[in-house]
Amino acid sequence: MRINSLNPSGKIGAAEAEDLLSLLTAENSVIDFAAVDDINFAALRCFLDARRAGKRFSIVNAADAVAEKFEDTGVSVVVNISRKPKALDMSKYEVFGESFLSKAYNSADGDAMIKVYGGHFPARMVAQEKAVARAVMLFGIPTPLVGTLYSDGENNALDYERIPGKRSFSRVISEEPQRLEEITVRFAAMCRQLHSTPCDTAIFPDRTLVYRGVVARCDRLTDAEKARIFSFIDSVPAATTCLHGDMQLSNVITSLRGDMWIDLSDFSYGNPMLDIGMWYFLSKLNPEERVQHLFHLGKAEMDRIWDIFCREYFGADSPEALAEVEKRVMPFAALHMIYLCVNYWYEPGLFEYAHAVLLP
Repeated sequence: MRINSLNPSGKIGAAEAEDLLSLLTAENSVIDFAAVDDINFAALRCFLDARRAGKRFSIVNAADAVAEKFEDTGVSVVVNISRKPKALDMSKYEVFGESFLSKAYNSADGDAMIKVYGGHFPARMVAQEKAVARAVMLFGIPTPLVGTLYSDGENNALDYERIPGKRSFSRVISEEPQRLEEITVRFAAMCRQLHSTPCDTAIFPDRTLVYRGVVARCDRLTDAEKARIFSFIDSVPAATTCLHGDMQLSNVITSLRGDMWIDLSDFSYGNPMLDIGMWYFLSKLNPEERVQHLFHLGKAEMDRIWDIFCREYFGADSPEALAEVEKRVMPFAALHMIYLCVNYWYEPGLFEYAHAVLLP
């Protein structure tokens, strides 16, 4: 998710709050309070009224005294606010896993799991992940509890409730291949449930606006090409149901407590095909080496998983029906490829493939 940050300073009163709120756009989702030392009731009322009116934003890096005013008044129930990071001390943690963006550690007492991001992942984005995870939990989607922000000046971290005995769906399949169909069926059911859940559009972003912003910023597309892709995005039937934003097997964990979604920083709303396209890209269009890194599985297993998913999610129970699903999904997968090339890394083959699909 692209995050543009507003940076007020000093004491926030009603006038300052109104000025800040007037600057919010679809992509201005974070107000950074790192330089704010106080806030009054009139300003708190402005933020509360703005959220109730549908403005989408969160507040990060709040000093303890400022955060306490939001909490004491109850405004923090409506407005997502995160405090300044606490000092990061890893002496009580031990590493147990690694993903593309972070390393995960367990606390010595077994209660918490902390994700430590590299210096390329700014504090405001970690704070946004916390705000989204908290809001999703309050919304009723099964997910671990989120806790405190930490920083050592270079790396930023966030701790979560540790789920004893948890494994990702991809890890279960890699360790118990005989359960591939069972786990894939459960994954498809979770996706159907998520995609049938009405989303709070005042809290979460419209995924189509996220993609429009990415296309607008892509300097490898001409204005005419951008217009054609915008036309495709506009043709997608609108929906206000929940989207994960990174819907894949590694982002569901299972334990005796049940199945839970994790890694919710891109949670949003929109047409379910926006999630499905991303999942198709990950499961079918990634090279073998990346599939192994992400899922601990080979391409053959991922192909089978995709087929079972399509049968369960779409009812595609024949080669012809499966081919029709893939035809529908391809433009959404290509849109996600452009999103990756703009936001994370540029990969010539990836971009050219997406270009050919969206702009034949």
